[in-house]
Amino acid sequence: MHTACNAVPYRFEPHACARRTLRARVWIAANHFFSRDDAQANCWLWLHHDDGRVLALRLHANCLERDELIAPLLAAFAADPQSPNWQRVGIGPVWELPHAPVVPVPRWAVSWGHPVQCAIRDFAAGLDADVLTALGRFDPAGPFFGSTYNYNQLAVLPQPLRQHRLQALTDFPPLVAPLLLSGVLRPDMFGTDTNESRWSVSASPVFAAIDLGQDLIGALAQQHRIDRALVRSPLCRRPWRCGRIPRDVLRLLHALPAHARPHEVEHVEARLDLLLALPLRADSSRDTERLARAFASGWNRVWRTLEQRFGPLAPRLRDTRDFLAAALGQGAVPATLSGIDVERLGLAWIARRGLSSLLAASQRWHARPVSAISLDDTLPDSVVALLGGPIPGNAIVRELTHRQTLVDEGTSMHHCVADYWQQCVLAGTRIVHLETAQGERATAEYEFAFAAQPPTFCLVQLRGPCNAEPTDAMEHLATTTEQQLNSSTLSECRRRLAIEVMQARQRHLYAPAPRRLRPLDLRSRQELAMVLAYCVKQEDWLAAPDELLRGRIAGFHYASGPALLDRLATGDTLTLVREPDNAHDCLAVRLDWNGHKLGYVPRPDNERIALLLDAGDALAATISAVRSDEDSWAPVEFKVIRESCKST
Repeated sequence: MHTACNAVPYRFEPHACARRTLRARVWIAANHFFSRDDAQANCWLWLHHDDGRVLALRLHANCLERDELIAPLLAAFAADPQSPNWQRVGIGPVWELPHAPVVPVPRWAVSWGHPVQCAIRDFAAGLDADVLTALGRFDPAGPFFGSTYNYNQLAVLPQPLRQHRLQALTDFPPLVAPLLLSGVLRPDMFGTDTNESRWSVSASPVFAAIDLGQDLIGALAQQHRIDRALVRSPLCRRPWRCGRIPRDVLRLLHALPAHARPHEVEHVEARLDLLLALPLRADSSRDTERLARAFASGWNRVWRTLEQRFGPLAPRLRDTRDFLAAALGQGAVPATLSGIDVERLGLAWIARRGLSSLLAASQRWHARPVSAISLDDTLPDSVVALLGGPIPGNAIVRELTHRQTLVDEGTSMHHCVADYWQQCVLAGTRIVHLETAQGERATAEYEFAFAAQPPTFCLVQLRGPCNAEPTDAMEHLATTTEQQLNSSTLSECRRRLAIEVMQARQRHLYAPAPRRLRPLDLRSRQELAMVLAYCVKQEDWLAAPDELLRGRIAGFHYASGPALLDRLATGDTLTLVREPDNAHDCLAVRLDWNGHKLGYVPRPDNERIALLLDAGDALAATISAVRSDEDSWAPVEFKVIRESCKST
């Protein structure tokens, strides 16, 4: 008798198949895969065992066509599948390639009758056609699923288990594939890539439903916390380009009324970049329901209306963040909303007034002149220039490395780049003035991925005067400038800049942003008042009476935080530890999680907390939010309350 606890992902033992004989093997020389010189020192071997498992290996080129090596190779894998590659056999390094294609496909043309093609056809003929077809449905969509790992997860299953899982993948590909398979960005032919994107999901009820023939629709609805109608819809019946439906998108689709939901995958995937550009963060199901109100009249109808009125939406939506930051500085924010930020205000505006109102208000604000700007005196007035050397043609590329040049650029180009100085210092952003040989002008923003290895720049905005869209010639110049910023000659400069940025963020992350003095128009001020009044009525957004502080943990990346991020959860208890002997700050208050140091209460906010702790007051701290899916220097939010108030 089978039970639900037996319904777990099937796993095969590598050493078991090593004792069996082979059905087929294919040797592939490097010149059939790659043209670059450094790849020619390798060869590749595919093995098909009689139990159905496929093994792909990379070896030294001098092993090519040496079938006598196969037996000792398999024996080494059988003896210790986890041993380092270079200890397998005495023939040099051997790499197992779980994310190589299950069937080798030469990149360079060889005739149909070539021995390599014949060997590949014979090899493929012995594979499970149903499994290959099931995996092949995902390949045109985006991530690579046709790997040896995924093939083996299905091909070696006994019947009817194999057929049940293939049927589930066919019926609900974007919901089931993340549970059964491993999606990667691209095939890995060297065994050294780190592009794997496995999705770790606890899915025992789903496996039980698949393997034991139970109610799969109900299990998927329960697993993803969506309704059964959404599971049965075409959105969950076809593969997605990203391999799965992003969690936040799935929750938003669930929150939409049935009549407002889109019917085709393309209607959602075509606008995923717009969802990412929305100036908001939905932390809870209630937040998702608030966002869903913006699409109550119909998903496609809302987006089409916005596109007809405002044109390309992605840059317009990104622009709203600057407007919302200005609105926070100019609006009378009630004391009960002391923790409100740009993203919370953006969600409230969309829920109360709609996306069209927010975009229109942002458009009006960006069109107004800047009367003045209050600068943050805690930041330096200049940053180190990176660009240099000749520019192709007669183009002009001028890096804006001084605070005043940013102000001048914003004034002459009539957009809000004057407000970006803090990003230049604390995030390494580079703002560049560009002019083509024909006299076209634009301002480019290059975001700096300072935490990446290696650090690189990426073009994120390119705007002409009054936020006009750039021409193809300007796009080409901006891309050329991006390549120059990322050139190998500047690699050491980028590395030093990354260190400087991390140090500057640690010193100034919580310093107040410069105040935008481009005034809101009367209509926007009236709408802002309505939005703030709406916020006050949202009980889950109000600061609790006993709440002393809410903020982000400072120094998170200098402590144990990054290694623990996946284990942290909203509501977890934190320990407040005074450090009066701290060499950098005698008012330092450390935040610990289960004995691990996560960081500190931000310096601008720690005085009151430190004095209360020194006075013997009972304070408690908890995690209020974890931004584990965003590239943030301070991804964990916390709050501090009085324990006496909590008990009452």
